[in-house]
Amino acid sequence: MIREIILVIALLVVAIAVIFMILSVYSREAERNLKSNVSDRIMIYDDLIEEKQARLEAVQNRVDTLERRLKELEVSEELRTVPTGQMFFTRTTGYCSPDLKRDYRNMREHFSFDRRGLVKDFLASYVVPDTKHEYEVTDELCKALSGDLCYRLLAFDSSEQYEALNDSLDEDGKKLLEAYVGERGEFDTADRFVYWLSCRRDRLDPSIVVRTAEKDDDFSDLSPLVKTIYDSGLCEGIQIIAGRQLYDFGIHRSELG
Repeated sequence: MIREIILVIALLVVAIAVIFMILSVYSREAERNLKSNVSDRIMIYDDLIEEKQARLEAVQNRVDTLERRLKELEVSEELRTVPTGQMFFTRTTGYCSPDLKRDYRNMREHFSFDRRGLVKDFLASYVVPDTKHEYEVTDELCKALSGDLCYRLLAFDSSEQYEALNDSLDEDGKKLLEAYVGERGEFDTADRFVYWLSCRRDRLDPSIVVRTAEKDDDFSDLSPLVKTIYDSGLCEGIQIIAGRQLYDFGIHRSELG
């Protein structure tokens, strides 16, 4: 019995020793593999760093070349001399006349615009259309029906929208509603009626818009109908918009190109 126990213990000791030997072998193999993988990755990262460094150097070389070229151009530009009074362009495109500055200078010297006089002469000869009352009625109705009220009406069908409008409008408003129905043949929706009103208001607007090339111009004192607007697209003179017509007394930038 004692011999058997000793034999079992001996076998256990041998088995444990074998297991430790196997674990030691695997451990050394794993360590070698780990070191090999780390070494390989370090070599890959070194290659990537060298490649990126080469790219950065190439980019820096291009930047340095560009800076040198710009300095050369700046020095060349500074060395140029211009005779007094000579008009010329640098970097002139094919869309611009090389004589533009000379012509524009002559125009400013010999062809000045009396903008205020032009507006006065226009007002003296312009017949203001008798649409002020109708314009004001249409404008007030547009403002009254715009926004939330119009969208609230859209919740009802066409006949109910028409009845609500007809019951709430004054005599002038009812005339406009009748004109809308007569023009279209039927009443459809409140929002389309409002759009029709806004278009009609624009046609009836008695305002006279004066577009000017000078920021400080203001011709509103000449007539309560005049509105002055600065137009950066104008080089000289004015443009007058009245009665849906354009009266051009100016020179536009697009005409000089």
